[in-house]
Amino acid sequence: MIPIYKPYISKYKSSALKAIDTEWISNYGIYTTLANTKLCEILGSRYCVLMCNGTAATHCLFLAIRYKYPYIKKIYVPNNVFVSPWNCALMEYSNIEVMKMDPTTLNIDVSEEYIKTLDTDTAVLIVHNLGNIVNVPRLKRLRPDLIFVEDNCEGLFGKYEDQYSGTASLCSSISFYSNKVITTGEGGAFLTDDLDIYRYILSVHSHGMTDERYIHNNLAFNYRMTNVASAFLYEQLNDISHILERKKNVFDVYDRLFRELINQDKIKMIKNEKNTEKSLWMYSIWITGLDYKRLERFMEEKHIQIRPCFYDIRVHDHLQHIQVKYDELKESKNCIMIPSYPELTEDEQQYIVSCLKEFITLELLLSNTRSKTATSL
Repeated sequence: MIPIYKPYISKYKSSALKAIDTEWISNYGIYTTLANTKLCEILGSRYCVLMCNGTAATHCLFLAIRYKYPYIKKIYVPNNVFVSPWNCALMEYSNIEVMKMDPTTLNIDVSEEYIKTLDTDTAVLIVHNLGNIVNVPRLKRLRPDLIFVEDNCEGLFGKYEDQYSGTASLCSSISFYSNKVITTGEGGAFLTDDLDIYRYILSVHSHGMTDERYIHNNLAFNYRMTNVASAFLYEQLNDISHILERKKNVFDVYDRLFRELINQDKIKMIKNEKNTEKSLWMYSIWITGLDYKRLERFMEEKHIQIRPCFYDIRVHDHLQHIQVKYDELKESKNCIMIPSYPELTEDEQQYIVSCLKEFITLELLLSNTRSKTATSL
């Protein structure tokens, strides 16, 4: 089976084994500090708090808004994204509005006309959906009165206006889940340039601990990353150019192999926003008129894993009460994610693309047969 993703960690185990040997396996230990410092250095962020997972880091975005801007009562959140940011938002806010989406980018509608309709005294959660980057600096210029935070869990190492995504807003979250560009299994990080927010989240992510041990001044959580996980992170960060090069090669090969199908208008690619560079997370394509379940069964028979893209929030039972002002983003139903891990070989990619071509051809024949049958009736 060619999996949808496989962690690329075989080269990056030595520091984790050292952490185990020294028995510093909790959140305390040298690698937590080293990884924190290295991540800030690479991304150009002033402060970082390593966390147990990306969802914890995303929850802290809303905690940060509450702390810094207590007057804000309304949050804007995108549709058609992974459920985590919605769950996190609902933990802290009840007044949440679903944003209008762009069918060509699968991100929010960033048109000046739409962005200027957003209410004042509100905050906007930017989600870099499927690794496709939203140009946050441009939005801040359009609406300097709004507070922007970023769920950058799928967008790590993407860029807007030549700076890394997640570094232009009040704060951002990162995920190091096993299917991300770099991974600690679970794991995440919270980034900010605001010292007050940094100090607050540093306390909140560790039981609300003050400078005096066992004195706690905040309703808080245990969101800390372990030293072992930090060790995996630290080694990957020290070799990040190599990892990104391998990922880029996978994406470049797919671009070449899909060119014929793109020219034939049998598949489409997700459009990038101007002045952005997508993150090399999951490679995603659109297949017009896709029946995802049928494709999934077909690819499983070929021993290939795929994944659907994210659905309208109303498919989730606990979110069906959320009012959606805009039409459902139907195009997302035609979108799939395909294997794109760093160790994927070109031969495997050729096989994946050939199977997709076979499916599309069979679907076209089936459609033509149905049309002829309907005509004859």
